[in-house]
Amino acid sequence: MSGQESKKRRVFYYAAVLAGCVILAVLEFFPPEWSKDELINGLLGTSVKELLGAAVFMPIALRSGYRVFGFRPGAGVRDVLVFLAALLVALNNIPFIGLATGAASVTRGVKYIALYVLRSLSIGLFEELAFRGVLYPAILEKRRSSTRSIFLATAVSSALFGLVHLFNLFLGAAPGGVLLQIGYSFLIGGMCSIVLLKTGCVWLCVLIHGLFDFGGFLIEKLGEGKIWDPVTVTLTAVIGCAVLVYMLFVIFGIRPEETDFLYAPEARREEENQ
Repeated sequence: MSGQESKKRRVFYYAAVLAGCVILAVLEFFPPEWSKDELINGLLGTSVKELLGAAVFMPIALRSGYRVFGFRPGAGVRDVLVFLAALLVALNNIPFIGLATGAASVTRGVKYIALYVLRSLSIGLFEELAFRGVLYPAILEKRRSSTRSIFLATAVSSALFGLVHLFNLFLGAAPGGVLLQIGYSFLIGGMCSIVLLKTGCVWLCVLIHGLFDFGGFLIEKLGEGKIWDPVTVTLTAVIGCAVLVYMLFVIFGIRPEETDFLYAPEARREEENQ
């Protein structure tokens, strides 16, 4: 490829990303009416914004050269166990007990459920591509000389992921709810970062994130009833604490050279960016 052709491709790439960001901002502050049904309008509006955000960050992640779209070379059973532990946390967020006992119920029909599933997955796709696909590898790249530095890079990127949810205050969200969202976003961010380190697959992070969001807002958006009872609280606390201890054990066992797979050689990265 000639230098002029390469320059044109770069200009087109940056223009496309900029256009996507502008459209995303317009949709955020001046949302169109997609439907007269308030719930459908909200679910569809969120899905469109998140999918557009994913479309913006996908080429950024690809051009960065970070190897987050496959599996880490040599990944084994122990690495899969990290994903399964995170998956357990996400699944536990679904109110199975409330639904099974009748304390909670989904009252909306199939079209609402389908849109809700799309909303949950699109949020996971956008946020994981942005934070685990781009931001976390970028922070980690120059800060992985020791196990301690890997832990700090993970904590910093997870804190940024949590703090970005402060933006919801400007959209009218209650302060208490936003603080709670910041807290669990920090934990989910850290968990997904460790899953990425051990498996190399951002798609697994998307799945975990999407399932967690699906369970967390299922009754609020599509149903009614009580989701918190003594058994659910106890189970959530036990699973949460056990997985937290396990994740800390995992990350403090990661050696710097184990993160090398995320970063392509400079020559290859330059070739990919042309």
